[in-house]
Amino acid sequence: MSVEEEVLLQIKPDEEEDHKIMETVEKLRELIVQTPAFKEADIELCLVGSIAKGTHLKEPDMDMFLLFDPDVDRATLEKLGIAIGKAAVGGEEHYAEHPYIKGELDGLKTDIVPAYRLGDATQKLTSVDRTPFHTKYVIENSDPAMRDEIRLLKSFMKGTGVYGAEIRTQGFSGYLSELLVIKYGSFLKTLEAVRKWRKHESIHIDTPSPVKFDDALIFIDPVDPRRNVASPVSLDTFSMFVHSADEYLRDPDAHFFFPRSYQELTREEIGQQLGSRADIMAIEFTRPDLIDDVFYGQLKKFEKTMVQLVENNEFHVLHSSSIVNGDDVTMLFELVTAELPKAKAHKGPPVWVHENARDFVQKWKNDEAAISLPYIEDGYWKVIIQRKYTMALDLIRINMTRLDIGKNLNKLKDDLRYTVPDDILEKISTHALSRFLDKRMPWEY
Repeated sequence: MSVEEEVLLQIKPDEEEDHKIMETVEKLRELIVQTPAFKEADIELCLVGSIAKGTHLKEPDMDMFLLFDPDVDRATLEKLGIAIGKAAVGGEEHYAEHPYIKGELDGLKTDIVPAYRLGDATQKLTSVDRTPFHTKYVIENSDPAMRDEIRLLKSFMKGTGVYGAEIRTQGFSGYLSELLVIKYGSFLKTLEAVRKWRKHESIHIDTPSPVKFDDALIFIDPVDPRRNVASPVSLDTFSMFVHSADEYLRDPDAHFFFPRSYQELTREEIGQQLGSRADIMAIEFTRPDLIDDVFYGQLKKFEKTMVQLVENNEFHVLHSSSIVNGDDVTMLFELVTAELPKAKAHKGPPVWVHENARDFVQKWKNDEAAISLPYIEDGYWKVIIQRKYTMALDLIRINMTRLDIGKNLNKLKDDLRYTVPDDILEKISTHALSRFLDKRMPWEY
């Protein structure tokens, strides 16, 4: 039996499990139609997502759409959609482009999403209005055997850490994984194609798009050719998928689908690594109560802002990462050095650009920051000046108040905790340091 056949036995629901899933779907329908708010409006129920397409794994999410007439105003759609969802399954209100309900029914995670009932996907009024067309397309362009191939690809993507279009992962959506198998024909044929991908790979099934995209991966939506289904995929996630496809084809192994539990490095192992690494400093804070897409979007902005700040002041970053462990957030930066000399050479214009040269010489002859007179070297004016910041963490602390690190994270600036390189091993958690230093791939655990 092949690795793929063995994996499919473990990931595909059997007849009894599928029967229970469909019973829960029907129960959800009944709960929704019995709500007072549902009876107020002309709403069509539409099961979407992997269950509707027959591409689901065990314990799938249920995605039920409430399709409103396009004449219903947005405020009414949102109000009734939330009321129906809460009355049916309770749950919590979440936001994408507009609010929807996330709950649970009989052990299955459940999304109840209001949307508009449209004639075709290009008429969309909200970002989710295409979803029923996606469901219809996959059903019409796949058969049971192909849907099993899709299951394998989804499981492979989950095991290698590239599955999920949310901001936290910036990876491959379920719909994109389905399109890949429809395009290439099977799980293995998909991996054979993926290992040959290059940055900005552009793919379409039916017709190319009239729109030019500049994303890491372009896959034209067959139901709306002006949309790139792969736009959420980051360059790093794209690269990880290319690498994992190549590695699997070289040596197929079930660990690509089911990685072993991660074992943290010991504090002794971390200490040994730190002894041979550059300077590592940290910023810590407690995660605010935000939904994932909002939080991770701002966290990425925060990290990028910090990297730009230290890079602009010559503290060159080798690597940075943000590790979230429950409510504990640790942002780590590995720098060439966390402390710079007091002095540096400041380069001016070429000697023969006389007007600019005179201005440079005049300025730095009288500037308090200059610790030498201007001099000529290799045809340029130069001067030795004092650095404004010699310690990377001083630079960050002093400038933090003026930086925009995200609407909600800006409120936490007074509660940020900073750790200098000398205290990293003592003050930062083993979990955060292990995740930062350990670069093994998930299938290598």
